[in-house]
Amino acid sequence: MVALLELVEPIALRVDADGRVTPASPAAARWLAARPGAPSLGALFGAASPAFLRSLAESSGKAVPEHPWPEGPAVWDLSLEPSDVVLAVGVAIRPPRALASQLAHATLLDKSLALAVLPRESAAPLGERLQPKAYRESTVMFIDAVQFSRLAARVDPVTCLKQLDFFFSAFDQITSAFAVEKLRTAGDTYVAVAGIPHRRLSHAVDATFAALRCAQVVASGLVPMVDDWDWSFRIGLHSGPCISGVLGAKKPVYDLWGDTVSIASHVERVGQADSVCVSGAVKQLIEPFFALEFLQTTVTRSVGEVEVYAVRGLLPELQADDQAVVANAEFQQRYESRFASPCPAVALEALGVELGQGLDEF
Repeated sequence: MVALLELVEPIALRVDADGRVTPASPAAARWLAARPGAPSLGALFGAASPAFLRSLAESSGKAVPEHPWPEGPAVWDLSLEPSDVVLAVGVAIRPPRALASQLAHATLLDKSLALAVLPRESAAPLGERLQPKAYRESTVMFIDAVQFSRLAARVDPVTCLKQLDFFFSAFDQITSAFAVEKLRTAGDTYVAVAGIPHRRLSHAVDATFAALRCAQVVASGLVPMVDDWDWSFRIGLHSGPCISGVLGAKKPVYDLWGDTVSIASHVERVGQADSVCVSGAVKQLIEPFFALEFLQTTVTRSVGEVEVYAVRGLLPELQADDQAVVANAEFQQRYESRFASPCPAVALEALGVELGQGLDEF
């Protein structure tokens, strides 16, 4: 937002005994240069002569122009200096071009801050109340640190949070590369969704691939152990319908509602640590691309029984590495043929080494 003081600027003028007006500041020089001709004392201060202006300075200390300029100053504060020089100080509105530039900059800043917490489509009409949207298909992903409370009790808070921030920042890079929308973090839990707000058929495959890369970051050992503690995360996914929307006016929050969210959270809770676990609904959508292993049937309060599977990586014929997390040309061809959309380029590349930078302070 633009502060009120940023919209105005002080104007200081000196008037000598002969009535000559000179600027006493750079802003005053610009302001005088923008006035047509040489403004008279009457036009500037409502004074017929230098002597009258000095009398105003000695008595009221104020001067009011006969016909104030639209951008001001509307009132001048007067004071006497040596040699009968009058110092007049007022406040004027900044020039239109500078004001427009300031407002544009503030608008872009507000927009960038909104885009940091809201999807682009939701942040566009910032002044409007957004209506909820229903999506028939989406894949929600939950990532949760295992036994984080015990870790926080053993390790100093600064080190603990710096390491958690490294993982969450890495997850941000990965989900963004696979067009998976980060929703929020709550404590040690990271939540994201694919297929919202951009509807696409590949949402389950994109989310699963992103989840495998997130698990790879955790298993890579980029963050050193602290107090003999090794980080571990559970990752759970479920596909289904959702309702999205923005709540709140002062601190708007973009979130999802529906059974899909609660089932994804449940799959994460009952899943294996250091692996990607998915529901039967996700399994049906991704089995042409990934190798899966049945783990168990669990019961949820909302929909009853849910099958849980562990994703062991890409199918052998689609792998380009020994860790089963880098896709080959056949994967790309199958992806683009099935979904009629370009395969994410990051799927064909190894995990970026840039994720390991910035860890020297641990």
